[in-house]
Parts: sequence; C-alpha cells; structure tokens
Amino acid sequence: MDKEEAGQFRVLLAEDDAVSRTFLCEAIRACGGVPTACEDGPSALALARTEAWHLLVLDHQLPGLAGDAVLAALRADPAAIARHAPAIATTAEPDAARVQLLRAGFTEVLPKPLSIATLRAVLERHGCRAGSLDDDDALRACGSPAAVAHLRQLFADQELPKVQYEFDHLGEARHALLPTLHRLRASCGFCGAVALAQASEALHHALSSDADPERVDAALSDFAQALKETRATLHAKLNGG
Repeated sequence: MDKEEAGQFRVLLAEDDAVSRTFLCEAIRACGGVPTACEDGPSALALARTEAWHLLVLDHQLPGLAGDAVLAALRADPAAIARHAPAIATTAEPDAARVQLLRAGFTEVLPKPLSIATLRAVLERHGCRAGSLDDDDALRACGSPAAVAHLRQLFADQELPKVQYEFDHLGEARHALLPTLHRLRASCGFCGAVALAQASEALHHALSSDADPERVDAALSDFAQALKETRATLHAKLNGG
C-alpha cells in the first residue's frame, strides 16, 4: 500500500448496476472509506490479486464471473495480495442464495437495496470509522475557514446544547424530536458534522416511518453517541486541541 494511502480504509466494490455502484461509492466515502469500483467479476479478481484492500464488497451476480467464483479464485491464489481480505456479498436473491454465499466464504451477506445505515454498520464492524468532523465538507459549504470557525462556534455553544437538552428530556415523546432532527441535518452540513448528520438522518427515518421499537432504540443510541462525540471533537478543535 502506498504511503499516501496509509491510514485509509480501502474498499474494493464490484457492482454491475451503475446507479447502485454510484450510490455505494458515495455512501462508502460518507462512512470514511475510500472506494474503488468495477463492474464485472474478472476486473474485481484482477484488482484483488494485485492490490491491497481492507474490505471486498462483491455483488453476487457479476458479469463474467459471479461473486462467489471471484472469492473462490482469490482464496485459491497464494500470490494474490488480497487473498485473505474479508469479503461481503450483496444480493437481491432469496435467503437460500445467502446461505450459499456464506458457505462460499463471505463474512456477511447483505440484501439489496442497501441503506446507508446498514452499510455504515458493516464498515464499522470491519474497522472503518468516519471522523466526527469533515473539514473539507465544511469548507465547501461555507466558503472560507473563518466562516467555518464562526459557524462551528455557534453550533457548539448554542445549537448542540439545546439538542442535548431536548434529547435528555424526551421521555416517551420521541416523535417530538423530529423537527429538531430536520433542522439539525442542515446545520451539520455547514459544520461538516458528518457522523451526527448520518445519525440524525437514520433516527429521523426510524421515527417517521414508525419502525419497530428495537430499530428505534438502536437509532436513538447511535444518535446519542454521535452527539457526544461531535460535541467533544468540536470542543477540542475550537480550543486548539
């Protein structure tokens, strides 16, 4: 792995559908990973043989060589650089196909279409973590470092304490948080608070779609952790840490 790639979580993505491939690449970047995409099995196998990857994401029905065949050929090649890289499969097929893919050696099998929340959880399980703040995103949104610093100060001193108070006093009235979550996503964009933005979106979706209680509880827990980490990171950055 090149020096400039040290510390980056490299993901090889093999997906033949252009829309899905674009979505997954953007989602992987948003979650802190660095994707390289290809659209068929032979290309995926060639890249896995010649480059180092932290994670392989292979669609089951790839043109030229199916995902399980790619993995079998890779594992059987002692010279392949990514021979032992963990691999996950994506598929729109029934449960029987998923059992087959697990038997083929995939660490996980994910049903399509994938949500950002699902992908983020998978990437985190394999060691990929996005930072709480993205300075480049904030700079693109605000236009200057001075504007970023000013908005982050307001975010840290005024908005997030209010959000924390509302969250701490929710009780059973969880849907009362929906307007706050809607407003928060815009503020996160200006401040580059990517992790909190993702957690806000996931919680907003869980609450507004009347998801099952376990999913809502998980989204609430993720939001609480993202809020805590974002406040701590902001405090350190604004105070020269």
